[in-house]
Amino acid sequence: GAYFPLGRFLGSLYDHSRFKLFKKLFQDYRTAHGKPDLIHVHFPTMVLTHEIIDFIRDQDIELVLTEHWSRVQEKKISAKQAAILKHAVAAAKMTICVSQALKNSIQELTGNKSGDKLTVIGNMIAEEFFQAYERDKKPAADFAFTFIGSLKEIKRADLLITSFLDLFKDTKSVKLNIVGDGPERKALAGLAKRGSAGQVKFWGSLPQDKVFEVLTRTDVYVSASHYESFGVPFIEALAMGIPVIASSNLPIVAYLDESRGVVFADDSREDLSRQMQYMYENIGKYRPESVRAGIFENFNGDQLARKLIAIYEA
Repeated sequence: GAYFPLGRFLGSLYDHSRFKLFKKLFQDYRTAHGKPDLIHVHFPTMVLTHEIIDFIRDQDIELVLTEHWSRVQEKKISAKQAAILKHAVAAAKMTICVSQALKNSIQELTGNKSGDKLTVIGNMIAEEFFQAYERDKKPAADFAFTFIGSLKEIKRADLLITSFLDLFKDTKSVKLNIVGDGPERKALAGLAKRGSAGQVKFWGSLPQDKVFEVLTRTDVYVSASHYESFGVPFIEALAMGIPVIASSNLPIVAYLDESRGVVFADDSREDLSRQMQYMYENIGKYRPESVRAGIFENFNGDQLARKLIAIYEA
Protein backbone atom coordinates (compact mmCIF):
# COMPACT_ATOMS: atom_id res chain seq x y z
CA GLY A 1 0.00 0.00 0.00
CA ALA A 2 0.92 3.65 -0.03
CA TYR A 3 -0.06 6.75 1.89
CA PHE A 4 -0.47 10.08 0.15
CA PRO A 5 -0.22 12.78 2.84
CA LEU A 6 -2.22 15.64 1.34
CA GLY A 7 -5.22 17.16 3.05
CA ARG A 8 -8.65 16.87 1.55
CA PHE A 9 -8.83 20.66 1.35
CA LEU A 10 -6.97 20.43 -2.00
CA GLY A 11 -10.21 19.20 -3.56
CA SER A 12 -10.09 18.03 -7.19
CA LEU A 13 -6.29 18.38 -7.32
CA TYR A 14 -6.03 16.01 -4.38
CA ASP A 15 -8.46 13.55 -5.99
CA HIS A 16 -6.54 13.55 -9.25
CA SER A 17 -3.26 13.04 -7.41
CA ARG A 18 -4.79 10.04 -5.61
CA PHE A 19 -5.87 8.64 -8.97
CA LYS A 20 -2.35 9.02 -10.38
CA LEU A 21 -0.92 7.25 -7.34
CA PHE A 22 -3.49 4.46 -7.65
CA LYS A 23 -2.72 4.09 -11.34
CA LYS A 24 1.01 3.77 -10.62
CA LEU A 25 0.37 1.13 -7.94
CA PHE A 26 -1.95 -0.70 -10.32
CA GLN A 27 0.64 -0.69 -13.10
CA ASP A 28 3.34 -1.92 -10.71
CA TYR A 29 1.05 -4.76 -9.61
CA ARG A 30 0.14 -5.63 -13.18
CA THR A 31 3.80 -5.78 -14.20
CA ALA A 32 4.57 -8.16 -11.33
CA HIS A 33 1.44 -10.32 -11.31
CA GLY A 34 -0.66 -9.63 -14.40
CA LYS A 35 -4.02 -7.92 -14.62
CA PRO A 36 -6.26 -8.74 -11.65
CA ASP A 37 -9.70 -10.22 -12.28
CA LEU A 38 -11.23 -8.42 -9.33
CA ILE A 39 -10.44 -5.62 -6.90
CA HIS A 40 -12.00 -5.61 -3.43
CA VAL A 41 -12.09 -2.15 -1.81
CA HIS A 42 -12.77 -1.50 1.87
CA PHE A 43 -14.13 1.87 3.05
CA PRO A 44 -14.95 2.86 -0.56
CA THR A 45 -16.62 6.14 0.40
CA MET A 46 -13.34 7.32 1.90
CA VAL A 47 -10.76 5.86 -0.49
CA LEU A 48 -12.28 5.90 -3.98
CA THR A 49 -12.63 8.73 -6.46
CA HIS A 50 -14.74 8.92 -9.62
CA GLU A 51 -11.57 8.54 -11.72
CA ILE A 52 -10.47 5.41 -9.85
CA ILE A 53 -13.91 3.81 -10.20
CA ASP A 54 -14.04 4.52 -13.94
CA PHE A 55 -10.47 3.30 -14.42
CA ILE A 56 -11.23 -0.05 -12.76
CA ARG A 57 -14.33 -0.58 -14.87
CA ASP A 58 -12.57 0.55 -18.08
CA GLN A 59 -9.97 -2.16 -17.43
CA ASP A 60 -12.81 -4.71 -17.39
CA ILE A 61 -11.99 -5.60 -13.78
CA GLU A 62 -14.79 -6.59 -11.41
CA LEU A 63 -15.22 -4.44 -8.31
CA VAL A 64 -16.39 -5.62 -4.88
CA LEU A 65 -16.87 -3.19 -2.02
CA THR A 66 -17.05 -3.53 1.76
CA GLU A 67 -18.31 -0.48 3.62
CA HIS A 68 -17.64 -0.20 7.35
CA TRP A 69 -17.77 3.54 7.97
CA SER A 70 -20.15 4.60 10.76
CA ARG A 71 -20.58 8.04 9.18
CA VAL A 72 -22.21 6.34 6.20
CA GLN A 73 -24.57 4.56 8.57
CA GLU A 74 -25.35 7.88 10.27
CA LYS A 75 -25.78 9.50 6.82
CA LYS A 76 -23.32 12.19 7.90
CA ILE A 77 -21.25 12.27 4.71
CA SER A 78 -20.78 15.17 2.33
CA ALA A 79 -22.62 15.48 -0.98
CA LYS A 80 -19.34 14.69 -2.71
CA GLN A 81 -18.86 11.51 -0.67
CA ALA A 82 -22.48 10.49 -1.29
CA ALA A 83 -21.91 10.87 -5.05
CA ILE A 84 -18.79 8.68 -4.87
CA LEU A 85 -20.69 6.05 -2.87
CA LYS A 86 -23.54 6.03 -5.39
CA HIS A 87 -21.09 5.74 -8.32
CA ALA A 88 -19.14 2.96 -6.61
CA VAL A 89 -22.22 0.92 -5.68
CA ALA A 90 -23.54 1.21 -9.24
CA ALA A 91 -20.20 0.04 -10.67
CA ALA A 92 -19.63 -2.85 -8.23
CA LYS A 93 -20.76 -6.43 -8.74
CA MET A 94 -21.53 -6.50 -5.00
CA THR A 95 -21.39 -4.11 -2.06
CA ILE A 96 -20.96 -5.77 1.33
CA CYS A 97 -22.26 -3.94 4.39
CA VAL A 98 -21.11 -5.03 7.84
CA SER A 99 -24.59 -4.58 9.35
CA GLN A 100 -28.21 -4.35 8.27
CA ALA A 101 -28.39 -0.78 9.59
CA LEU A 102 -25.49 0.20 7.34
CA LYS A 103 -27.15 -1.51 4.37
CA ASN A 104 -30.36 0.44 5.03
CA SER A 105 -28.42 3.72 5.05
CA ILE A 106 -26.60 2.88 1.81
CA GLN A 107 -29.90 2.06 0.13
CA GLU A 108 -31.23 5.45 1.17
CA LEU A 109 -28.09 7.38 0.21
CA THR A 110 -27.84 5.74 -3.21
CA GLY A 111 -31.54 5.51 -4.01
CA ASN A 112 -31.22 1.73 -4.29
CA LYS A 113 -34.65 0.90 -2.88
CA SER A 114 -34.55 -2.75 -3.91
CA GLY A 115 -31.20 -3.48 -2.25
CA ASP A 116 -29.93 -4.94 -5.54
CA LYS A 117 -26.24 -5.93 -5.38
CA LEU A 118 -26.14 -5.19 -1.65
CA THR A 119 -25.59 -7.82 1.04
CA VAL A 120 -24.74 -8.02 4.74
CA ILE A 121 -21.65 -9.86 5.99
CA GLY A 122 -20.37 -9.03 9.46
CA ASN A 123 -16.72 -8.59 10.32
CA MET A 124 -14.74 -11.65 11.29
CA ILE A 125 -12.92 -11.83 14.60
CA ALA A 126 -9.59 -13.39 15.50
CA GLU A 127 -9.49 -17.12 16.23
CA GLU A 128 -8.03 -16.35 19.66
CA PHE A 129 -11.44 -15.26 20.94
CA PHE A 130 -13.00 -18.63 20.05
CA GLN A 131 -10.45 -20.65 22.01
CA ALA A 132 -11.25 -22.23 25.36
CA TYR A 133 -9.77 -20.34 28.29
CA GLU A 134 -9.78 -20.36 32.07
CA ARG A 135 -11.09 -17.28 33.82
CA ASP A 136 -8.66 -15.60 36.16
CA LYS A 137 -9.32 -16.55 39.76
CA LYS A 138 -10.71 -13.65 41.80
CA PRO A 139 -12.63 -13.10 45.05
CA ALA A 140 -16.29 -14.11 44.73
CA ALA A 141 -17.50 -10.56 45.42
CA ASP A 142 -15.41 -9.02 42.64
CA PHE A 143 -17.25 -8.07 39.46
CA ALA A 144 -15.96 -6.39 36.30
CA PHE A 145 -17.66 -4.55 33.47
CA THR A 146 -15.53 -3.78 30.38
CA PHE A 147 -15.83 -1.34 27.48
CA ILE A 148 -13.50 -1.41 24.45
CA GLY A 149 -13.44 1.42 21.94
CA SER A 150 -12.14 4.83 20.98
CA LEU A 151 -12.75 7.55 23.54
CA LYS A 152 -14.65 10.05 21.44
CA GLU A 153 -18.01 11.67 21.97
CA ILE A 154 -20.11 9.28 19.87
CA LYS A 155 -18.98 6.30 21.98
CA ARG A 156 -20.68 7.86 25.04
CA ALA A 157 -18.14 6.59 27.55
CA ASP A 158 -19.23 9.53 29.72
CA LEU A 159 -22.73 8.07 29.90
CA LEU A 160 -21.28 4.66 30.75
CA ILE A 161 -19.04 5.99 33.53
CA THR A 162 -21.82 8.13 35.01
CA SER A 163 -24.31 5.25 34.97
CA PHE A 164 -21.73 2.92 36.51
CA LEU A 165 -20.90 5.33 39.32
CA ASP A 166 -24.57 6.06 40.00
CA LEU A 167 -24.82 2.41 40.97
CA PHE A 168 -21.46 1.29 42.24
CA LYS A 169 -19.41 4.24 43.53
CA ASP A 170 -19.68 2.86 47.09
CA THR A 171 -19.07 -0.75 46.04
CA LYS A 172 -15.30 -1.07 45.66
CA SER A 173 -15.47 -4.71 44.55
CA VAL A 174 -17.18 -3.70 41.28
CA LYS A 175 -14.86 -2.36 38.57
CA LEU A 176 -15.19 -0.79 35.15
CA ASN A 177 -12.43 -1.37 32.58
CA ILE A 178 -12.06 1.21 29.81
CA VAL A 179 -9.87 -0.09 26.98
CA GLY A 180 -8.99 2.44 24.30
CA ASP A 181 -7.83 6.00 23.88
CA GLY A 182 -8.98 9.21 22.26
CA PRO A 183 -9.69 12.92 22.69
CA GLU A 184 -12.17 12.44 25.55
CA ARG A 185 -9.79 10.51 27.82
CA LYS A 186 -8.74 13.41 30.05
CA ALA A 187 -12.31 14.53 30.66
CA LEU A 188 -13.43 10.95 31.28
CA ALA A 189 -10.63 10.39 33.80
CA GLY A 190 -11.85 13.48 35.68
CA LEU A 191 -15.39 12.12 35.66
CA ALA A 192 -14.19 8.75 36.97
CA LYS A 193 -12.70 10.39 40.08
CA ARG A 194 -16.20 10.39 41.57
CA GLY A 195 -15.65 6.71 42.32
CA SER A 196 -13.26 4.91 44.65
CA ALA A 197 -9.59 4.94 43.66
CA GLY A 198 -8.98 2.45 40.86
CA GLN A 199 -12.66 1.58 40.47
CA VAL A 200 -12.64 2.83 36.87
CA LYS A 201 -9.43 1.73 35.19
CA PHE A 202 -8.20 3.26 31.93
CA TRP A 203 -6.01 0.77 30.08
CA GLY A 204 -5.31 2.87 27.00
CA SER A 205 -4.97 1.22 23.61
CA LEU A 206 -3.97 -2.44 23.88
CA PRO A 207 -2.77 -5.08 21.39
CA GLN A 208 -5.15 -7.93 20.68
CA ASP A 209 -3.56 -10.39 23.11
CA LYS A 210 -3.86 -7.90 25.97
CA VAL A 211 -7.50 -7.18 25.06
CA PHE A 212 -8.09 -10.93 25.34
CA GLU A 213 -6.49 -10.92 28.80
CA VAL A 214 -8.75 -8.12 30.01
CA LEU A 215 -11.80 -9.99 28.73
CA THR A 216 -10.77 -13.13 30.65
CA ARG A 217 -11.31 -11.04 33.79
CA THR A 218 -14.62 -9.58 32.61
CA ASP A 219 -18.10 -10.54 33.78
CA VAL A 220 -20.12 -8.29 31.42
CA TYR A 221 -19.16 -6.35 28.29
CA VAL A 222 -20.98 -3.02 28.05
CA SER A 223 -21.07 -0.15 25.59
CA ALA A 224 -23.17 3.01 25.63
CA SER A 225 -22.08 3.93 22.10
CA HIS A 226 -24.67 5.86 20.11
CA TYR A 227 -23.56 4.45 16.75
CA GLU A 228 -21.52 1.48 15.52
CA SER A 229 -21.35 0.19 11.97
CA PHE A 230 -20.76 -3.30 13.41
CA GLY A 231 -19.21 -3.60 16.89
CA VAL A 232 -16.37 -6.12 16.86
CA PRO A 233 -15.78 -6.05 20.67
CA PHE A 234 -19.35 -7.25 21.24
CA ILE A 235 -18.70 -10.30 19.08
CA GLU A 236 -15.33 -10.94 20.74
CA ALA A 237 -17.03 -10.92 24.14
CA LEU A 238 -19.88 -13.17 23.02
CA ALA A 239 -17.38 -15.59 21.45
CA MET A 240 -15.76 -15.88 24.88
CA GLY A 241 -19.10 -16.56 26.56
CA ILE A 242 -19.35 -13.08 28.13
CA PRO A 243 -22.86 -11.54 28.14
CA VAL A 244 -23.26 -7.97 26.93
CA ILE A 245 -25.22 -4.76 27.45
CA ALA A 246 -25.88 -2.73 24.30
CA SER A 247 -27.72 0.41 23.28
CA SER A 248 -30.97 -0.12 21.39
CA ASN A 249 -29.43 1.86 18.51
CA LEU A 250 -26.68 -0.65 17.71
CA PRO A 251 -26.54 -3.37 15.02
CA ILE A 252 -25.48 -5.97 17.59
CA VAL A 253 -29.06 -5.98 18.90
CA ALA A 254 -29.97 -8.24 15.96
CA TYR A 255 -27.75 -10.97 17.49
CA LEU A 256 -28.94 -10.62 21.09
CA ASP A 257 -31.58 -12.57 22.96
CA GLU A 258 -32.23 -13.19 26.64
CA SER A 259 -29.43 -15.78 26.77
CA ARG A 260 -26.74 -13.33 25.58
CA GLY A 261 -27.46 -10.05 27.30
CA VAL A 262 -29.73 -7.05 27.58
CA VAL A 263 -30.53 -3.87 25.67
CA PHE A 264 -31.02 -0.40 27.15
CA ALA A 265 -32.85 2.58 25.65
CA ASP A 266 -30.32 4.57 23.64
CA ASP A 267 -28.93 7.59 25.52
CA SER A 268 -30.85 6.77 28.72
CA ARG A 269 -28.70 7.06 31.83
CA GLU A 270 -31.44 5.61 34.00
CA ASP A 271 -32.09 2.59 31.81
CA LEU A 272 -28.37 1.85 31.39
CA SER A 273 -27.98 1.90 35.19
CA ARG A 274 -31.03 -0.36 35.51
CA GLN A 275 -29.64 -2.91 33.04
CA MET A 276 -26.18 -2.86 34.65
CA GLN A 277 -27.79 -3.57 38.01
CA TYR A 278 -29.82 -6.39 36.50
CA MET A 279 -26.70 -8.01 35.04
CA TYR A 280 -24.81 -7.60 38.30
CA GLU A 281 -27.60 -9.28 40.26
CA ASN A 282 -28.39 -11.99 37.70
CA ILE A 283 -25.02 -12.91 36.16
CA GLY A 284 -25.52 -16.51 37.31
CA LYS A 285 -28.32 -16.91 34.76
CA TYR A 286 -25.89 -16.50 31.85
CA ARG A 287 -24.22 -19.74 30.86
CA PRO A 288 -21.07 -19.23 28.72
CA GLU A 289 -22.02 -22.05 26.32
CA SER A 290 -25.40 -20.38 25.66
CA VAL A 291 -23.83 -16.94 25.23
CA ARG A 292 -21.35 -18.17 22.63
CA ALA A 293 -23.72 -20.53 20.78
CA GLY A 294 -23.74 -19.80 17.05
CA ILE A 295 -21.11 -17.05 17.23
CA PHE A 296 -18.31 -19.23 15.83
CA GLU A 297 -20.50 -20.41 12.97
CA ASN A 298 -21.31 -16.83 11.95
CA PHE A 299 -18.07 -14.95 12.57
CA ASN A 300 -15.06 -17.25 12.15
CA GLY A 301 -12.63 -16.51 9.36
CA ASP A 302 -13.31 -19.68 7.36
CA GLN A 303 -17.03 -19.04 7.23
CA LEU A 304 -16.59 -15.43 6.10
CA ALA A 305 -13.97 -16.47 3.55
CA ARG A 306 -16.47 -18.90 2.01
CA LYS A 307 -19.02 -16.12 1.71
CA LEU A 308 -16.48 -13.84 0.02
CA ILE A 309 -15.34 -16.54 -2.39
CA ALA A 310 -18.95 -17.16 -3.37
CA ILE A 311 -19.29 -13.47 -4.23
CA TYR A 312 -16.01 -13.40 -6.15
CA GLU A 313 -16.96 -16.48 -8.20
CA ALA A 314 -20.57 -15.51 -8.91
